[in-house]
Amino acid sequence: MKMQTSKATPQPRWRLSEERTQRKWSQQEVADLIGTTYVNISRWERGITRPNPYFRRKLCALFDKNEQELDLGGGTLFSASHAGEAEKVTAGVASTDGASSSEAIPDGALYDSAIPLQPAFTLIGRDNELSQIKQRLRNGRSVALTALNGLPGVGKTALSITLAHDPEIREHFRDGILWAGLGPHPNISGMLSRWGTLLGVSANALATMRSDEEWAKTLHAAIGTRSMLLVIDDAWTVEEALAMKVGGPNCAHLVTTRFPGIASHITVDGATVIHELDEHESIELLKKLAPGVVDKEEKKATDLVHAVGGLPLALTLMGNYLRKEAHSGKSRRIGAALKRLAVAEERLLLREARAPVERHTSLPTETPLSLQTVFEVTDQQLKEPERAALYALSVFPPKPNSFSEEAALAVADCTVETLDALSDTGLLESSGTDRYTLHQTIADYAHFALVGTRFSASHTAAYEKLIAFVISYVELHKKDYELLEMEFNMIIAALEAAQEKGKQAELVRGVNAFAPFLILRGLYELAEQQLQQALHAAQHLSDRHGITNSLLHRGEVAQKQG
Repeated sequence: MKMQTSKATPQPRWRLSEERTQRKWSQQEVADLIGTTYVNISRWERGITRPNPYFRRKLCALFDKNEQELDLGGGTLFSASHAGEAEKVTAGVASTDGASSSEAIPDGALYDSAIPLQPAFTLIGRDNELSQIKQRLRNGRSVALTALNGLPGVGKTALSITLAHDPEIREHFRDGILWAGLGPHPNISGMLSRWGTLLGVSANALATMRSDEEWAKTLHAAIGTRSMLLVIDDAWTVEEALAMKVGGPNCAHLVTTRFPGIASHITVDGATVIHELDEHESIELLKKLAPGVVDKEEKKATDLVHAVGGLPLALTLMGNYLRKEAHSGKSRRIGAALKRLAVAEERLLLREARAPVERHTSLPTETPLSLQTVFEVTDQQLKEPERAALYALSVFPPKPNSFSEEAALAVADCTVETLDALSDTGLLESSGTDRYTLHQTIADYAHFALVGTRFSASHTAAYEKLIAFVISYVELHKKDYELLEMEFNMIIAALEAAQEKGKQAELVRGVNAFAPFLILRGLYELAEQQLQQALHAAQHLSDRHGITNSLLHRGEVAQKQG
């Protein structure tokens, strides 16, 4: 016969609860004051768990009581007056001579107060990504490292925040979660020092730290065998990301970065690439943010989704703006707002103030959030040839279109090393073998910069190079219909540019070289439109050969149409 094992009943800590209620503080307020969560405060007051030494010291100092007076008991007494001496008692810290002394895993989980607030609503279109990342984090082997990579504004940080608040993740990493938001100019030693304080490393030990290696050893020892998740958000260099990789054998690290090179360098089995939302998901997000507007203006909302290529940051900025403009219910204001957002420059400059705790890690404290400011941060890191090349590439049709490396080199007048550098920044995306693409919002940003005063000459030159490359390409491959099909949108863009820029001779040559393909594909209306423009240009130039060819091709179109 088996004996029943009695389970101890949790003993509420009435004194701890009374000290809080006497001051009319909520559990959340106490949590904010000592750097934990209201869940931990609730568990401590109900006696379900016991705070670790670090939080026992914080509670004693906060209420000016010792452990016995707060019902914290069960160990060395800590009082506010002895807080300095108490720092000698730490959770698995490195001693001054480099040795470490581990302590059993503390009862209370440690949740970094730097973890951003949970999003107001569930992320849209990210169920698969969340499931895959959770699987990788929970199944990770010793000191697992998972990297999230994607365009600026694609939602890497939002995913990380959601994961940091996820109940299953918190249950798996039972000893807590640490958070470090890096950005382009991080204070690595300051962040490591803060982690050290949270982990209970003594002030004396922290003061002796002189190198990254010392920090790593000390924090690694402080974490010991705890099961924790360390989130390293917005890494801009490999060295800075690795400096924060201090977890123990039962920890996992989640790194987010806009740079593909960093993501691939720090992971063994490849980074998780976060893509933009599809059309359905994008509309759903806009409906969530501005329901009245999208329901009434679905066609215009769909056009906006295509204009920003499903980039979550752009959709969020637009959705919040539309909701604000629609609050009065006036159709005039809603119409004006939609008209404004139809202009690429307006979308780029659309700004939104954020609370300090919600600040984008890539941006300076006082800088409002916008597509312009988010892309500008990466732009500022580019060398001059890379910047000039990026701006020139904006003359190509944007994603989902792509362009060949040959075309990129000709139009940007750069080296393959420059294209590689742009790819490493994540601004220029690879699209199959020897092909590239620019996201719609990045192309808008680069084009806006290209037409600026400083780059006005480059703007004209880039279009001239595009026109020259395409005309030569079409004449060379006029019977290779598969190649022409692949470059169709680039060819049309070049012909339109030739028309707009007054390149009449090039227009006549290009249209007449491309017309047989258009006729073969049954694109009669487009062929007629292009040939009409070519005929006018040839007549203006008194180009008899061009006039003849244009008329012959127009006759063929008329014959095909019956």
